[in-house]
Amino acid sequence: MQLALSNSTVEVWTVNLLAEEGALATASSLLSGDETRRANRFRYPADRRKFVMSRAALRDILARYMNTPPKQAVFQYGEYGKPRLAAPPIDVRFNLSRSGEKAIVACTLGREIGVDIEWADRKLEVDELSSRFFTASENAALRKFPVEKKRQAFLKCWTMKEAFVKAVGKGLSLGLDAFDVSPGLRNHEAVKNAPFERFEVNGWTLIPFTGTGLDNYVSALAIESDSDVIVRNWLNQG
Repeated sequence: MQLALSNSTVEVWTVNLLAEEGALATASSLLSGDETRRANRFRYPADRRKFVMSRAALRDILARYMNTPPKQAVFQYGEYGKPRLAAPPIDVRFNLSRSGEKAIVACTLGREIGVDIEWADRKLEVDELSSRFFTASENAALRKFPVEKKRQAFLKCWTMKEAFVKAVGKGLSLGLDAFDVSPGLRNHEAVKNAPFERFEVNGWTLIPFTGTGLDNYVSALAIESDSDVIVRNWLNQG
């Protein structure tokens, strides 16, 4: 089914990475030769499955916007590894993130975008990580949260920062402590992602968001200008 993007909209697709053999085989058939080789380098079948399903979803979603077969999408990579379409019929910009058994794909027109998702139950040394990677203002904001909410607040901060780094496209050369997202941590009563709350950081818009099936995940996107956000669910059958 062909879809159209609006200039003022970001569409975020949630992807379930669990798949039976038939769906996994169908997904594998959409990948390029390079992606297939990358998939085969994974040591564990579960990691291979997650990679295959996320890349197949990305290709299928982009194909719907461009009205081309999924396998025809050709990617090129920037200096720091950020992917984009090499020769799109329309200027679709996108970003992909995965964690646990979920992935998200964010798409928009003609603007840089970054997205991040984190599984809330993953093992984390919150205090150690925040002291290493967060700004003084962010750490001060985190210290104000009660113990039972601190982990969720940390993940909210982390996803906003990761989304920003991915949107800017400078990879690890842009340290997580080089910019501040503490305004997104001011509401101590609502540390879970309220739908589509917005914060401006260095001229970029950060939008933590939730969607169907993301109850145990924390996610955020960053985009060059403010946008409406539509959350969709990608089905394994494409």
